[in-house]
Amino acid sequence: MTDSQPGPEQARPGNDLLELIQIAYRRRRFILGVTGIAAVASVLISLFLMPNYYKSSVTFYPSNPTMTDRSVMFGESVSDVQIDYFGGNSDIDRILTLATTSGTVDYIINKYKLFDQYGYDTASRDGRYKTKVKFLKNYNTRKTVLGAVEISVWDRDKNLAAEMANHIALTVDDKNREMLNKERISIINKLAERTVQKQQLVDSLSVALDGLTDDSRRVMLFTELEYAIEDLNDTRRLHEQYSTSVNLGVSTINITEPAYPAIRKDKPKRSLVCLGYTVGAFLAALVLVVLVEKYRQLKPVLRD
Repeated sequence: MTDSQPGPEQARPGNDLLELIQIAYRRRRFILGVTGIAAVASVLISLFLMPNYYKSSVTFYPSNPTMTDRSVMFGESVSDVQIDYFGGNSDIDRILTLATTSGTVDYIINKYKLFDQYGYDTASRDGRYKTKVKFLKNYNTRKTVLGAVEISVWDRDKNLAAEMANHIALTVDDKNREMLNKERISIINKLAERTVQKQQLVDSLSVALDGLTDDSRRVMLFTELEYAIEDLNDTRRLHEQYSTSVNLGVSTINITEPAYPAIRKDKPKRSLVCLGYTVGAFLAALVLVVLVEKYRQLKPVLRD
């Protein structure tokens, strides 16, 4: 039994590449023409249909919420609390989440009237959607390698880009403070209710004490009144401390570098755009001529 030998019609290694080069050489005018047209078109598109966008970024670290905790502010159990000036990963994650919520994005869109700037109808649901999509393409939040939060905005107006980035940081700061104070405000409201109840107890004990003539009973009631007054004062002190921690209005972020108007545009990268269009057109033209040549070669076989 003998092994079958490849016939002369069978391709040898390298024949396919050689044939591809031959086809490309024969159709070089078409390929070069398509590539040249694409190169010129890409230059015109990048120059006249792709406006410059400027990038501005604000960088900051979140503060440690423990710094404004009542026990730390008023010196209670400070030795038991590990205090770092900057927040941890959970604080960074919370900041990044707040920066990308629909509430924050919609607020910025409405404040800076991006509907008009992007040319969409404010009354149209489709217009609102397209505005949001376009803004999010020009908006980015991230955690840097050094553990800071960076908020970046791209816009055609370099000054507006810087203003929006800084305002987003302040908006996130307000939302973060509101979230952190939410539980404290709930405690303040409960302490206020307890203060009223304890004040009522003190008043009732005082009235009862004034009407007693039994000395032994007066001593017992007076001791109970003292405890009630002490408890009332403790509750008032807690209420004042929690109220102070909420009303301080301390920033929850530490800005290390505010956003400034950019000196140079950040995008588009016109050289890359032109290169991409040109290479793409060259490859598309090459594939097209190869397919046409192969079809011509196979056409007689297909007819048979």
